[in-house]
Formats: sequence, structure tokens, C-alpha cells
Amino acid sequence: MSGLVTFLASLAAFTLSGSAVAMQEPGLDSEYTRIDEGCTTRQLPDEPVYETACPGHGTWTLDILTGEHGAAVAYVGPDGVRSEFVNAPMRGLYGGFHPVLEWRLEHGEAFATIHRYVHENPPELLDTMGGVAQPNTLIVTALAAEGGFTACPVAYIDASALPDANQIARDVTDRLSRGWDCGNEVIRFGADMESVDAYLATVRLK
Repeated sequence: MSGLVTFLASLAAFTLSGSAVAMQEPGLDSEYTRIDEGCTTRQLPDEPVYETACPGHGTWTLDILTGEHGAAVAYVGPDGVRSEFVNAPMRGLYGGFHPVLEWRLEHGEAFATIHRYVHENPPELLDTMGGVAQPNTLIVTALAAEGGFTACPVAYIDASALPDANQIARDVTDRLSRGWDCGNEVIRFGADMESVDAYLATVRLK
């Protein structure tokens, strides 16, 4: 079992943390789970859509809806309440989630996730979809968010354009997701917003 944990941690570190690991607050840690192991899948009645239920951290679970053109995820909290489905921004005709999901923990309790979404564009659509065949988006989702919400997205990070996307995702998770108000607009990090500090500067200027 310890070998499996080490393997998952190494794989997730490669997937989500291509840059050096920054110093973090005491009590913060990560756990990695997979959405292609230990899950159950069923087809929804009369629809070409599949729902996959997967275990997460502790008593958290997640449900993934997969259709012809993409996927969305909802989180089920320890109280059994399921969130609304979180969608990736539209950047490809097709797409789906990376199999490894990172759960950020504070003293062992999950407070957010980081999950990579890989978009797919056929050659005939490259011009209209930014010219990238497989753009990647890192989705930061707050858990047990403000206002009684089970989960909601905090940020979309363009991992295809930003070389520090992995570190931005971790900064968003640790600096912004705790106490996140789900009434806020999802933050989009890209060429016009390249860091959490840049985002906070815009908030202070308002």
C-alpha cells in the first residue's frame, strides 16, 4: 500500500506540480486519488451520458458526468449533499478530466481540489479554438465553501499558456479557496492574469 501511495504522489506531483514545491503553511498537505480506479459507472436512462461515482478523500466522493463532447464533476460532502456540477471553460470540442485528482488538506480535512481538464480539438477547428490541439485547464474547486455550498469552482488556470500554471493553482488553492464565497465570479488566470498577486491587486483597486 505504501508503494501505491508513493506512486500516486509522484505521478500527481509530475502532473500538477511541474515547478519546484514552494514552502507551505504548517498543517497543509495533499492526498491524491484517481477517477479510473475503484469507481462505478452507469448510463443515464435514454441518454448517451454516463455517470461515474468515485471515492475521494475520507468520506468525500465525486460524480462525473461524461457525454459525447466532455465531462463535468460534482462533489458529495460528508453530509451526503451533492454540489452542482462543475464544468471546464469551453476550449475544445471534446475533453475530459485527467485521472489523478489532488485534494488539499488542512490538518487532515479537505478544503479544495485541483484537477486538470484536457480539451481536444480536431484539426478543422484549430483556427477557431485558439490554434491549440490539446489545451489544458487546471480547475481549483473549493469544498465546504461559504454560504453552505458543498463545492464550487474558484479558478480556471490556462495551463497551456502559463509556464507557472501548477504553482498558480497551488497559490489559488491555499490563499483563496478557504472561505471562498460561491457567489463570486470564477477567476480566470491566463495572459491577462498571471498570478494570485495580480488578482489581489485588482480586488484592492475596486
